[in-house]
Amino acid sequence: MSIYLDWAATAVPDPAILKDIYECSSRFYGNPSSVHQAGQKANALLEECRTRCATVLGVKKEEIYFTSGGTESDNIVLLSLLRKPSRGTVLVSAIEHPAVLEPAAVLAENGYKAAYLKPGADGIIKTTALEKALTPDTKLVTVMAVNNETGAIQPVHELAAAVQNYAKECGHKIHFHCDAVQATGKVKLNFADPNIHSWAVSAHKIRGPRGAGILVLKNTIQTMVRGGGQENGIRPGTENTAAIYGMTLALEKALADLEKNSAHAYKLMDSLMDKLGKNSAYTIIPENRKPGDEHYSPYILSLAATPIPAEVLARTLDDKGICVGTGSACSNRKKGQSKTLAAMGVADNVSFSRIRVSIGSTTTEEDIEELIRTLDQESSILRKALR
Repeated sequence: MSIYLDWAATAVPDPAILKDIYECSSRFYGNPSSVHQAGQKANALLEECRTRCATVLGVKKEEIYFTSGGTESDNIVLLSLLRKPSRGTVLVSAIEHPAVLEPAAVLAENGYKAAYLKPGADGIIKTTALEKALTPDTKLVTVMAVNNETGAIQPVHELAAAVQNYAKECGHKIHFHCDAVQATGKVKLNFADPNIHSWAVSAHKIRGPRGAGILVLKNTIQTMVRGGGQENGIRPGTENTAAIYGMTLALEKALADLEKNSAHAYKLMDSLMDKLGKNSAYTIIPENRKPGDEHYSPYILSLAATPIPAEVLARTLDDKGICVGTGSACSNRKKGQSKTLAAMGVADNVSFSRIRVSIGSTTTEEDIEELIRTLDQESSILRKALR
């Protein structure tokens, strides 16, 4: 038995898309920048993918830049500020993925002031809090669309509108960036929103290949990386044509099936939360979250079985054939409390015990039933051992 419940770390790849990627790599092997027939054949497919991605996202073809994933897309935008002649403030939500927090720290090391916007206890950034934090020297604001640990859906369109209203009053531009890695293909977003100037998208979160992503960028920026000038100089380096093709297929499928998959996810997540809620041994994070709450992604749930350490519980479940996460997959080897949970005011002992259950389109009701059965059984044993 093997039950995979760590889709927020990486989704189970779509077998049909993997097959298409292999066939593509065999047929379109030329370098898209080469002038010979093999290169131009690959370039034609690359541009076809750009058009198709733009179409399903509802943006202009010229606004699509192919990258290696969400982390690179985030870094391209934030670190471009290092080329600005004057410094200022970058306003970052305190619940961001390390792909945003780390480059923000680099900016702070190089003359910028990094200010962190805390969410409420529900894990959601409030517009009023953002408006109070804006200053005349704010250069960039970045807020993710869906938090990768709690599933909290952020009101990014409302937040971005508030930022641009402030920018108009001050008479200067403020770039609004959104990491949409956990949201794309799962919750509805308006990528054409003129108040949001850039978005980060990752293929492997939507059953596509690793190593492929998209940066939706409304205006040209001066980036830090230089090379052969691919992707209009925004992301130089030979494009991974086959991976980009696979990402295009995954993106089209995810967006086409968004409502169907969302309904499936809500059904499973509501069942899971209902069963967890009947047992006082578990703490849902945040505690105010209830089944069916549309302020949270139905694909992600954080819970704690105090006082059991999260790593111990996750390894125990893994021994029983159930894969769950312990937080952000990109930082779970680092010790210490989650920055997201700390910003929300979650108690240290609860944060210490938190595991993350994340589901996908192939998750079944039987998977959830087995998780509950195993979780009840093993947590009971572990609690007795810890007495």
